[in-house]
Amino acid sequence: MRNDYLAIQATQPVQFVSCGRVETSTPFLHPTRTLDSYVLLIGIEGCLQISQENLTYDLAPGTTLLLKKGIQHHGVSHSNSRLSYYWFHFYLDDKRASYQTNDQMADEMVTIIQEPTSQSFSSTIYIPTFSEPIKIERLTILFNQLLDISQAGAHSYLAASYIMTSLLIELSNQTLDSYKHEQQKLSPAHDLSHMIEWIRVHTDQAKSVQQISEHFNYNPNYLSRQFKSQIGMSLQKYITLVKVTKAKDLLSRTRKSIRDISLSIGIEDEKYFMRVFKKSEGITPSEFRKAFYRIRLTELDQNNYP
Repeated sequence: MRNDYLAIQATQPVQFVSCGRVETSTPFLHPTRTLDSYVLLIGIEGCLQISQENLTYDLAPGTTLLLKKGIQHHGVSHSNSRLSYYWFHFYLDDKRASYQTNDQMADEMVTIIQEPTSQSFSSTIYIPTFSEPIKIERLTILFNQLLDISQAGAHSYLAASYIMTSLLIELSNQTLDSYKHEQQKLSPAHDLSHMIEWIRVHTDQAKSVQQISEHFNYNPNYLSRQFKSQIGMSLQKYITLVKVTKAKDLLSRTRKSIRDISLSIGIEDEKYFMRVFKKSEGITPSEFRKAFYRIRLTELDQNNYP
């Protein structure tokens, strides 16, 4: 599928308009609209088909879709199962926005690969029209923070603008990292990308360095050295980071019990999970969850759709 990227000069935050979460178990067809703002959608459950610029996109769990300012988009078919997704609208001055093709992005990536530090000081972020971020849970955590702060009272729109910009930066960073990995493959002997992906997908099964070493037929000491050298942290620390990040995602968007969340990330001892979480985040899982108690659900009125 053809893809392009919205390049944003993020010298100041984008302007927050509104945000919410759609949930429905009845068939839903997205309305036909042309907006004066941008909209970012993040799929949670089910599939929403939307057409834009003669291309049809399937907003499925773990995907993002950017609806472009001034471009008509419309639903292609009714959802046929339970549907849930996040949405937010934002304004952006035309002088700070432009579109880049895949070829232009490839040229940009050559510069980033040759000069890795250049991106650290760059004010340009890149938002793909459609993507499947590897670390989608990092986006959903930020989105739940956005949902909460947007209804928090004084200065909520200012705070929401900064959090929204942070979310866009996170999406941009993941996009650039994914692009770099495609363009700059590690040598087969030291390629840890398959292991990192396995840990992310099998969070409940990843328990220790010894267990992962046996699974991938590595010597534990050798693997630990390679992981530290290439990733910048120990393998055990990375395992813990993935588990805590997954737990934060579940705490912020579900009502699962602490015990169920602990089991879902492969920690059978609930009290041990709580200690690990507090050591990592400085607060308990319950305290973290309380930070996201305000959630706006969107009423699916075709005549008053956000």
